[in-house]
Amino acid sequence: MAWPRTKRPSTRHLLRAEHRPHVPQGFAWLGWAALVLLVLAALALGGWQLRASDDGQARERIGALEAKNAELTQELEERHLQAEEERANREQLMRRIDAMSAEIKKLKTELAFFRQQKPGK
Repeated sequence: MAWPRTKRPSTRHLLRAEHRPHVPQGFAWLGWAALVLLVLAALALGGWQLRASDDGQARERIGALEAKNAELTQELEERHLQAEEERANREQLMRRIDAMSAEIKKLKTELAFFRQQKPGK
């Protein structure tokens, strides 16, 4: 089927013709307004449900993070106590080493003295 060809409008006709936007007559705007209101209501309801589910997920996530935080805090306190205990043990061992080194030095001095007192060979 061949479509009938339309005549191209001339520039003169386009310039002189009145160009007005089409305004719906009568109550046609009520249908559009009702449609817009329905769409807005649907978006608001959907957004509220989405927000409610997001709030629930956020609360669950916050609860999980708080539990993890408490667990990590407890672990940190235990490690601080272990580090303090290791430091105290190290200090005690160093004091014992110093005391034994002093005793060894004293015994070596006494040994040297007794060797000098030994009668000649």
